Amino acid sequence: MSIKLNCLACGHTLTLGDAYEDFTGEVHCWGCHTLLEIALVDGRLRSIRRAGTGGAALAAPAHEQPAEPQAPLPRDGEAGYGE
Repeated sequence: MSIKLNCLACGHTLTLGDAYEDFTGEVHCWGCHTLLEIALVDGRLRSIRRAGTGGAALAAPAHEQPAEPQAPLPRDGEAGYGE
């Protein structure tokens, strides 16, 4: 029996084999390489979160968050910001 779950960052479907039936630890998403902390018991998902969130509320996937505009970096030979 394989276990399927979706990445919290990109939504990619991860398929885990029977070796993960009773597993608690970290897995990488094969789509976006986000590190996920999961707990599986008897082949059922008990918990999932993005590693490093410390149990805080999970952020929306990157494609749903508006991108913040950023100023371009100076090119070689150009004066930097504030110079």
